[in-house]
Amino acid sequence: MSETKWDIYILGESQLGVERSTLVHNLAATFKKDIPVIEKMLRKSRSLLKANVDLATAKKYKTAIDKAGGLCELVEHAEQLFPKDALSPVASRPASAVTPLSVAPIETAAPSPSPSPSASAHASTYTDQASIAYSSPYESPQAEVQQPSHFCFKCGAALHVGMTHCPKCRTEQPQFNSKNKIVAGALAFFVGGFGVHRFYLGQWWGVFYLLFWGTLIPSIISLIEAFVFWLTPKERWQRKYGQVPSQGPGMIVAIIIGAILFIAIIGILAAVALPAYQDYTIRSKVRASAALVDETRAKVEKVILEKNFFPNENVLAGLPENISTQHVRSIRLDDGAQLVVTYNGGNTPTIIWTPKKSGAQIVWDCKGGTMQDKQRDPECRGGTNAQRAEAGPSASDIRMYSDDKKISLVVPRNWKGNRQLNEQALLGVANLGTENYAIVMVESKQDFNPPIDAAAYLGFAVKTLQTSGSELRELEPVKSLQVNGRPAQQQEIAVVLDGIKIVYVLTVTETDSDFYITYAWTLESLYEKNRKLLRLISESFTIHDRNTSRNK
Repeated sequence: MSETKWDIYILGESQLGVERSTLVHNLAATFKKDIPVIEKMLRKSRSLLKANVDLATAKKYKTAIDKAGGLCELVEHAEQLFPKDALSPVASRPASAVTPLSVAPIETAAPSPSPSPSASAHASTYTDQASIAYSSPYESPQAEVQQPSHFCFKCGAALHVGMTHCPKCRTEQPQFNSKNKIVAGALAFFVGGFGVHRFYLGQWWGVFYLLFWGTLIPSIISLIEAFVFWLTPKERWQRKYGQVPSQGPGMIVAIIIGAILFIAIIGILAAVALPAYQDYTIRSKVRASAALVDETRAKVEKVILEKNFFPNENVLAGLPENISTQHVRSIRLDDGAQLVVTYNGGNTPTIIWTPKKSGAQIVWDCKGGTMQDKQRDPECRGGTNAQRAEAGPSASDIRMYSDDKKISLVVPRNWKGNRQLNEQALLGVANLGTENYAIVMVESKQDFNPPIDAAAYLGFAVKTLQTSGSELRELEPVKSLQVNGRPAQQQEIAVVLDGIKIVYVLTVTETDSDFYITYAWTLESLYEKNRKLLRLISESFTIHDRNTSRNK
């Protein structure tokens, strides 16, 4: 008796919980056929997939279709051959012609996490019979029965890539997306240095492209990757990136971190580029106005040489009261015939030209002013605050007075009066850009009983700071000095106020009736840089009341 043969029919429906598009992709991957071929077969209620095969082969086909999310029927093979239009819906057969194997597919039991030896044997047997043909206008699918790509996280049932729900417990499953190689290549080519193409492909390690972006290595690698993506064959690309897991919490976190790093890098670039551009702009203004400055200096030189007189006002040198251009805000004469050139800009930088008579010639020094060295011409560089502190007051200084004109401090021109530092202060000055500040306060000697001297009052001020803050440290011991001919005491201390580390230079100047204390301070991180400047400002304190007798 000959062995019974079977015909394999694939139904045009999918299993419960499996989307049709997922079924099409899974069947195409299982039988290695183009998607249009599979879609054409599924348009009919039943299509003949394979005819006249033994029972073992028929069961393997059924298992493969079930794992792909589809439905199939096994029908006993008749004596006559199938006609060429066998892919059309099969006519109803008598009940006696259909064996128990032709009923609707039954959900298979969930496999164990690792394939059993019998399953491996089945797969091996099926591999030997991979070349399959059926009587239809389409070529026979060349396929292997694939192992499940993953398993249901709830019940462990075998799943195929793309299934939205487990066919056994119907639990929703993670989703997958197909990535376009043209898009991936374009992202790698244009913004690959930031790892954007890796985030697009669902690879969190695109963060490392951002971390090493400054080395330009990621940019070079991504250019190569762009051409690799574009030249990758379609089939190979589909196998690798055709089913990329949708973005989970980990990928979202990676994208957020990448975005933060991207913003930080752009911020760093802006912080570097904008000041460089501003420096370039100011240098351009200096060079563009050089002819005007030279012409003005020539007129001042003529007056000095002819009249042996250093004019301190524009009118005395025959200059217009208002000298300004597109790049220069003003040019004016100051004490000693100093030519103060103020340029248009954010903080109106200045260059001060100081004349000095040398025989029958005038030599000009242009190191004064508030303009930074990197913005000046080479011959005008070297007028930094450090050099100013060593040399003492210069032409770039101004004297700031209290409201009653009784006291004053000498500060750089880029400092401004500030009434908000302390409401009780007689005088307040600051440079907010460099974090430098100074105030002057006064207290009558009559408020102390018994009377105290300047050293005791300085100790009282230090204790007050210690009470207001914490972690007070004495950076320098108390020293005695003269401030414009008056006895004074000075000390440098560090203290933490409201969580900020500050260094103070405290200078107490004593008169017959009062203690004047100058608080000059900056951040502790800027202390070494600004130390000499703060001392110089503190020691420039002057009392202008001539009726007050001095204690010498």
